[in-house]
Amino acid sequence: MSVPWDFRSLRDAWNAAKPEVAPWWAENSKEAYASGIADAVTGLDNWRASKNGSRKGKRVGFPRFESKRKAHNALRFTTGVMRVDVDRRTIILPRVGALRSKENTRRLERLVRTGKARILNATLTERWGRLFVSFGTIVQQQRPAPALPQVTAGVDLGLRNLATIADTTGRITEVPNPAPLRATLTERRRVARGMSRKIADSRAHRAAKAKLARLDRKAVTIRKQAWHDMTTTLARTYGRVVIETLDIAAMKRSMGRRAFRRSVSDAALGMFRPMLTYKAAWHGTELVAAPRRFASSQIHHGCGCRLVEPKKLAKTLFCSVTGEAVDRDVNAALNLRDYPETNAGVVDARAPQASATRRGGGQARRTIVGRGTDRKTAARAAASPVEAETRKGTPRRGAA
Repeated sequence: MSVPWDFRSLRDAWNAAKPEVAPWWAENSKEAYASGIADAVTGLDNWRASKNGSRKGKRVGFPRFESKRKAHNALRFTTGVMRVDVDRRTIILPRVGALRSKENTRRLERLVRTGKARILNATLTERWGRLFVSFGTIVQQQRPAPALPQVTAGVDLGLRNLATIADTTGRITEVPNPAPLRATLTERRRVARGMSRKIADSRAHRAAKAKLARLDRKAVTIRKQAWHDMTTTLARTYGRVVIETLDIAAMKRSMGRRAFRRSVSDAALGMFRPMLTYKAAWHGTELVAAPRRFASSQIHHGCGCRLVEPKKLAKTLFCSVTGEAVDRDVNAALNLRDYPETNAGVVDARAPQASATRRGGGQARRTIVGRGTDRKTAARAAASPVEAETRKGTPRRGAA
C-alpha cells in the first residue's frame, strides 16, 4: 500500500496499524509517536528538496534510524494539560505530571495569568542528563523602536573578538569572545581521562559523566547568552545594521590546523544572523547583509587600496600606499558601516580562467589566470590589457 509522505497520511496509517505492530502503544503518550512522524516528514521533505535541487546547502540523504545513544531525545506536546503552576517552580505536562523547575517561571506565569500569553505546545528534551522544557507561546507585546533610528552600524564578526561594531557616530565597540570551549578544554580533558579509567556504569563513572555534562552545558549556555545579549543590543539600539555574509564551512577549511577549526566552531558564528533577523523584525530595525564577495577586511577604508597582509589572519594590516598600520577588524566594521558606498571593495567571485600556451613540441601547458602572484609567465604576457592593469594595481604579498 502506497502512503503519501505527509503528516496526516502517515499518522492515519500508524493509527490503523498500531494495534497489531505495537500492542504496547497505549503505555506511552500519543505525542511520542506524533513527534516521530513529524520528524520523519521533515526529513523526507528535506531529502526530496535536496534531491531535486530546491534546497540549498549540503546534500541531504534519505532519513535513517538514529542510535539510541546518539539520538536527540525530544517530545512535543500539542494537546492536554500544559501549564506553569502558581508556585512558579512547577511545570505540568500531559502523562508526565509535575516537574520541578530549577529556573523561576514567574514571567511566563504572569503573562498567562493576565491573559497576555497563550501556551501552544511544550517540548520536553533530554540533554546532558537533565530534562529541559520549552514552551511555544503567543505573547501580546509591544516591541520598542530602536533608540537611535538614524544611526547605522557595521558589524564584523571574528574569533579574537566576537564582534567589532562601528556606527555612524564614530563609536567603535568590541564585544569580547568568551570562547567557552577553550576555557573549559583543560578541565574537560582531565575529567574525560578520569572517566575512561573508571568501571563503566559504576557510581564513580556516572559521577564523572555528569561532571563532563555540566561542562558541556556551561559552554553552550555561555555561548548562547553572549549571542543573545549582542543581537538584542543591536536590534534595540540602531535603526540600520549591516552585517557580512559568511561561509562558515569555508572558514573551517581555510584554517588548516584542528585547533583553529575548533575556534571557529567554539565561536558559533552561524547563530548570529538568524537571531538578529527575527529580533530586527520585532523592533523595526533594517538589516542589510553585504554579499559574500565583499572584501570588507581587505580594502582600506581610508584610501580604498588593497591592504597588505604580512601573514595569514594577521590582526594588523598595512596600507600599500601610505604604509599605515590598520586594525583588521575595525577596518572591516567601517567598510560594512558605509556599505554600499564602499562597494568598490567587492572582488570578482567568478571562477579563475584557464589559458593554454604552447611550448616546444606542441605540448599545451595550463596556467591559471587571475591569481595574485607576481610570476612572469607566458600566460601573463598573453593576458588582455584589462587583466594586466588589474594585476598592476594589486600589491604583492608581503610588500609594505
